[in-house]
Amino acid sequence: MSRSFAREPIFIRALPRMAIVILSSALGLMNSFDARAENWPGWRGPTGSGYSSESNLPLTWSVKKEGGKTDTLQNVLWKAPLKNATGHSSPIVWEDRVFITTSSKQTGDEEKAKKIPEHQIICFRATDGKQLWTTTIAPGKQDAGYSIYATPTPVTDGKAVYAWFGSAVIAAVDYEGKLLWRHERPAPMELNPGICSSPILYEDTVVLLCDQSHGKGFLQGLSKQTGEIQWEQKRKEQGPTNTTPLVVKIGDKPQLVVAGSELLQGLNPKTGEPIWWLKTPGFGESPVRAGPLIYTSKGGNESAALVDPSGAGDIAKSHVKWRLPKLPGDYASAVVSGEYICFIPGDGVVSCIKLATGEQVFTERLEGVSKLSSPVATADGRVYLIGTGKSYAIKPGAKCEILGKGDLGGGGGLCSSPAISGGRIYIRDFENLWCIGKSN
Repeated sequence: MSRSFAREPIFIRALPRMAIVILSSALGLMNSFDARAENWPGWRGPTGSGYSSESNLPLTWSVKKEGGKTDTLQNVLWKAPLKNATGHSSPIVWEDRVFITTSSKQTGDEEKAKKIPEHQIICFRATDGKQLWTTTIAPGKQDAGYSIYATPTPVTDGKAVYAWFGSAVIAAVDYEGKLLWRHERPAPMELNPGICSSPILYEDTVVLLCDQSHGKGFLQGLSKQTGEIQWEQKRKEQGPTNTTPLVVKIGDKPQLVVAGSELLQGLNPKTGEPIWWLKTPGFGESPVRAGPLIYTSKGGNESAALVDPSGAGDIAKSHVKWRLPKLPGDYASAVVSGEYICFIPGDGVVSCIKLATGEQVFTERLEGVSKLSSPVATADGRVYLIGTGKSYAIKPGAKCEILGKGDLGGGGGLCSSPAISGGRIYIRDFENLWCIGKSN
């Protein structure tokens, strides 16, 4: 059943004809990729925007208990138990290896005493889910609570895995699990609710965003080889945000797009120096590439905008394609599929707006959809809303066309965002890492 959400009057700067042509061409190119295996090296995949160049992924999957003893699995290739571990970070995949981060579970007394648990980086074999190794990382001094010590998603370059934990410790391990380096950041930090932004890679640099209250935030570029700080920008005007930066190429120059609490910015990824900025209070979801444009939203019934990142300085009057003063949302970031932007405004709901104008297309109730799992889009025009409870594959358009459903029988609210690689979907919750794929 569709329903509308209330909207205030919208300021829309009409897209010039050339911009529409460029946008359509770029999205057509994105959707023309043939189905092939690709690595999923960090938060929201190789593009950082939840887009996969693969296609023909499974449309249905399920787990059933037979007599309370045996699992009957449909299109579930394997599941690997996560013992005494917790975390919201997403899996990442590089060739035949899957990596996740976890944190040891705390007892009530340990959490009350603010005893910070150990952290782990775990490696699994992609073919069968066999756990290859676990590396324990000593925690830092930041008390996170809320089971979010392992919320940031790790990132890899095919040689090492870089992980940022909620206790304010960042570490790197090689592909055999050997610790390469470990560094702490000063605590206490002023966060809400904790460290949630994921590290990303740019050339030989690990980029780390940690926005905080009262001018304590920072953006850092770290050496991949040593973890030492190569450059730093103080974030004195920004409050706490949980967004992950996005590296895009605009023309022939790369940009680091950062959505803070007061500014959307395009920065030089080699120094963190600003190229352009847009003052829009309340950004809280990770920015998304939309062809040559950038879409970003706060959620929480606050603002959203589509921006042309080719400008310089304050671009509020020159490069904003459209702006929505209020858009519902919560934790999950949006995804672009063809002419549409799909997002999850709350548990059990999916919404869709037109990319060209921001006009609402539909809002549909889908039982069990998790607001903690960001949707992904594939090259064949599908959008997957995946959790370890109920999941859906949809085709966005004038209405919400449901292509398939999945159900792993878990609690839909306790899950991460999925990873896609080699025709398989990887998803984790507090109990298991799951691999979904076509059973032949």
